[in-house]
Amino acid sequence: MKRLLRCRVTIFLLLGWITLSVVGYMGKDTIYKDYRQDVWKMPYFVMVFEGAKDGVFLWGERRGPLLPDSGQEALTGTKEQEETPENQSETENSSERQPETISQSESDSKESEETEQIPEEKEFVEVDESYFDDAVFIGDSRTVGLREYGGLEHADFFATSGLNVYVMWKNKYCEVDGVNITLEEALKAKQYKKVYFQIGINEMGRGTIDDFIEEYKQAVERFKELQPDAIIYVQGIMRVAKEKSDTDVIFNNEGICQRNERIEELADNRTVFYIDVNEVVCDEEGNLKEELTFDNLHLYGSKYNIWVDFLKTKGILQ
Repeated sequence: MKRLLRCRVTIFLLLGWITLSVVGYMGKDTIYKDYRQDVWKMPYFVMVFEGAKDGVFLWGERRGPLLPDSGQEALTGTKEQEETPENQSETENSSERQPETISQSESDSKESEETEQIPEEKEFVEVDESYFDDAVFIGDSRTVGLREYGGLEHADFFATSGLNVYVMWKNKYCEVDGVNITLEEALKAKQYKKVYFQIGINEMGRGTIDDFIEEYKQAVERFKELQPDAIIYVQGIMRVAKEKSDTDVIFNNEGICQRNERIEELADNRTVFYIDVNEVVCDEEGNLKEELTFDNLHLYGSKYNIWVDFLKTKGILQ
């Protein structure tokens, strides 16, 4: 019985060897053409085993890699999978998305750099009178009064009665070395660390608030260009006394407050700062105190020290 069983195993192995050799022979010029075909080194049935190991069968397509010494890439099944329309679409989409991702990254980097370059907001500090030694004051008759009675002898003043934003760059009212020149010429001739700008009472009743603030804004931008290292103070328009405000349809505190609100919007608290002397010269109702003015518009000469003391609380350290 055991001999018969052994005989059957031998017969089975012999038939299997013959079958595999026939399969290898039939495929030697087709699916097994890329395998070595020296029948002494690699008999036909061995090629079948090698092919099966790589997923190559006589009845099917290639599904695995070729032998390493074939020098070729992945088999046809792998290539077809890579070249399907779905994969091509995914590859194209991936290729299209990649520049967008890089662009977004670069955009975030630029935004980060811009954010880092923006200076922090600054706060006011107390200063002494020497703080104004490298300052210039630009304005109308009220600034003229500050020049005459404020005691700021080392500061420069480019101011004249009746000055307004519509003519401030045209008229020659800036005295430099005994010669009157335009404001632009004066600001080009010398660099300052602080620019104080107080104007607006003479523009009331002329044009609209939008017209006024547009000219005012352009003046501030021009200051930045001509004085790039200076802190710019935009000062609120000083209000008028109650009697004047209640009886004058043009020069009244309602109109002044509307303009001051727009002026304040120009401040960024980094290079441009809004300050309002009305905080110290007005009463509880918001009117210029009667005891400080001789004409309901201007301060007494002896009262300009109030303005100066106020300015000393609004210093900015550079």
